[in-house]
Amino acid sequence: MGYSLFQTPTLGMLSQAHALNTLGTNITNINTGGFKRTDTRFATVLGGNIRTSTGSPNGGSGGVRPNDTQTLDQQGILESTSRGLDLAIAGDGFFLVSPTLSVSEQILYTRDGSFDINFAGAPVTTIGDDGNTISIRKGFLTDKNGFFLLGVAPEADGTFSETGALQALRVDQFALTNSFTPTTVANISLNLPAQKKFGEPDEFLSLNFVDSNGKVRGITATFVKTPTVNQWQMLLSGNDLTDSTLGPGAAFSLATGVGTGKLLELDAATQEIRVKSEQVQSALFPGAFIGLKAGDSITISGSTSNNGTFTIGAISSDFTTITLDTATPFTGGSENISTAATLDSTRVVGDPLVFSPKATLTSPTSFTTSLTFNDGATSTFALDISRLTQFTGDFTPSSFQQNGLASSDIKEVSFDKTGQIIGQFEDGTSRIIYKIPLATFVNPNGLQAGNGNVYEETSLSGSSRTVFADTSGIALLAPNTVELSNVVLAAQFTQMIRVQQAYNSSATVFKTVDEMLGRGW
Repeated sequence: MGYSLFQTPTLGMLSQAHALNTLGTNITNINTGGFKRTDTRFATVLGGNIRTSTGSPNGGSGGVRPNDTQTLDQQGILESTSRGLDLAIAGDGFFLVSPTLSVSEQILYTRDGSFDINFAGAPVTTIGDDGNTISIRKGFLTDKNGFFLLGVAPEADGTFSETGALQALRVDQFALTNSFTPTTVANISLNLPAQKKFGEPDEFLSLNFVDSNGKVRGITATFVKTPTVNQWQMLLSGNDLTDSTLGPGAAFSLATGVGTGKLLELDAATQEIRVKSEQVQSALFPGAFIGLKAGDSITISGSTSNNGTFTIGAISSDFTTITLDTATPFTGGSENISTAATLDSTRVVGDPLVFSPKATLTSPTSFTTSLTFNDGATSTFALDISRLTQFTGDFTPSSFQQNGLASSDIKEVSFDKTGQIIGQFEDGTSRIIYKIPLATFVNPNGLQAGNGNVYEETSLSGSSRTVFADTSGIALLAPNTVELSNVVLAAQFTQMIRVQQAYNSSATVFKTVDEMLGRGW
């Protein structure tokens, strides 16, 4: 038997020393973000499993061995912070991080949601705010180890897919400067004054939207009261605008002559086209040329000596008279035409706004707006005008909304409670730029712990499943919050006293055996 008597107390001291070391690690990391304590349990070792120095089984003494158990499935304490890059998980799941910028097979997992922006990768060139080319480093969201936080970019329709490609999340100032969304839908809400009469000053509304180059454009919508009761005409204009179309609409065409109510007058001296009233020939016909503007073409048919296409130089405020551009004067003399004649233009004029006696818009309720600018940029969007009204009172614009997002630099980023990363941009807009998924495991306590409070997948943990916290319901995400450890200090000290007592008892047994054997020899 002899020295085999030392085996049991020796195993006892070694096991309790291991437990003390585990307790020390837990206590040391009590304030470490996302740290999960390890509990040491003990299992018996039968004497037959212990071999002597000769290699034969020891049939006598038994012993004990430590068995560490992780608590990765137990929640840590949540603590509020003032940092926009702090995000805590309340529930199951882990953040996914990659040690390398290019996402490889080695994806690690962590509960520590205190992130920073670090620069990585080769320098790239971009256009600075002053228009000059500058060299920059790309900035990415990383954890305390410098590992890259992984997330997904939005799909083309703006949604996020749990099966989307994981990527490092670039969030430096110039990360999304070249990313923009042209305006595709917009809506106007306003009231047009019912008491307005034709010939009184028009109403104006400025509209801003994003063109095909990602640039914010400003145009003016002009609302002109027509001579017809309860009808208005909407016109578009802008300094850089070379062409505009509102649909539904039709190319401008005006028929004159006896029986139409309108007669045509061509004045070669003033280079003017006038439309007069058939009933009162000394009076001009109001609103005849609504929808046309300077620069448009006008084609005359049915005259004696002035048939042809001309360029409009100006239009009178009451839309009764066109002055031709000096580059395209009349080819003949003045004419008063009472026979059938037509005035046509390639300009497409939108349908008039028609209101009911109850002040609601009956038609059209939307326009397809197509615009072209002098730098080649275009814009086509659906304009909802169904909320226009015509009550007595003031011209009252309520709102103009559009879905375009212009090219702009990132100012700062933060998280929301769904795991979306929100970018605040220099143009004052807030945009959802990424979304962070969580990884779940059948047995999270089977993960392999690594340096820096990260974990690796193992056969015991099972394969990871990537989900979004808000749609899966596995957890709640808390912005401006960090998860501290799940270590309870009082419980650790209580356990430490027990372990210390067990260690001292094993040491006493060891000492007693030593004394017994000493006397025996």
